[in-house]
Amino acid sequence: MQQYNEFRMPRPANAVDFWRGFALVTIFINHIPGIYYENFTHRNISLSDSAELFVFLAGWSLRYVVGRPEDPTPANQLMLRLGGRAFTLYAAHMLIVMIAIAMLAFAARVLDNPLLLEWHNAAAVFFDPADTHIGLLLLSHQLGYFDILPLYVVLLLVAPLIALIHRAAPHLLLPISLTIYLASLVFRLTLPTWPTEGQWFFNPLCWQLVFVLGFTMSRERGPGGWVRDNISWLRYLAWPIVIAAAIFAWFGSGWVDPTKMPDAGT
Repeated sequence: MQQYNEFRMPRPANAVDFWRGFALVTIFINHIPGIYYENFTHRNISLSDSAELFVFLAGWSLRYVVGRPEDPTPANQLMLRLGGRAFTLYAAHMLIVMIAIAMLAFAARVLDNPLLLEWHNAAAVFFDPADTHIGLLLLSHQLGYFDILPLYVVLLLVAPLIALIHRAAPHLLLPISLTIYLASLVFRLTLPTWPTEGQWFFNPLCWQLVFVLGFTMSRERGPGGWVRDNISWLRYLAWPIVIAAAIFAWFGSGWVDPTKMPDAGT
C-alpha cells in the first residue's frame, strides 16, 4: 500500500509544497516593516493575504495524509500521524517562543531598556511569569507574530475529525464548517486568551473554514470534482472578483477582518 503522509508524498504534492513555501516567504516579507518587497505581495491587490493561502494549502495537503477514497488511511493511523505532527509543531512553537523571550530579556539588559520587555505582548511573561508560562503551554497566551503556529496546531488536532466526517458524510462537511464560521461571526465566538484578557488573533472557529475548503477542494469528488470539471468558466468568473477585491484593497477604508479580532490578546 502506498502511504500518503507529509514526509513521503506523491509527485502532485510538490506543487502544494512550493506554494506553501511561497506563502511562508511572503508572510516573512509582510512582517518586516517598511521593506520594499512588501509592495509586491498579493495582499496589496486582495482582501486576503498569505495567511489564508497557507491555511488553505494546509487543508489541501491533508488529502495526502487521509489517502485516496478507494484506499483510505486507517482511522487509528490517521489520528496518530496527525497527532504526532501537531505535537512536533507544538514543540517547535514552544522552542521559538522561549528563544524570543530570551532575546527580549537579553536586549533589555544589554541596552538597559526595560521597555523592551513589553514588546509584542511579552510584558506578562516578565511581570506575571507563573500564570503566563502556564498560558504559553496552553497556547492561551501568545506573543505578537507568534500566533499562526497555535492556529495550525489546533487545526491539525481537529483534522482527524474533519477527515472522518468527510468519510461518513462528505456532503455535510462544508455545511457544518460554514455553520460554525457564521455562528462564530454572529455570536463572536472565539478562544479567549489567559492570563491577559483578550481573544486569539487568528480565531480557529473562523479559520477552520479556510482549512476545510482547502481539504474539500483537493478531493476528486464532491465540490472539488465539480470545480475541476468546470475550471475553464470558473476562471472567467474569478476575474471580476479579483479585480473588485483589488479596487477595494487600493481605495477601500475601514475594512476589518472578522477572523482577526482587533481586541485580540496579541
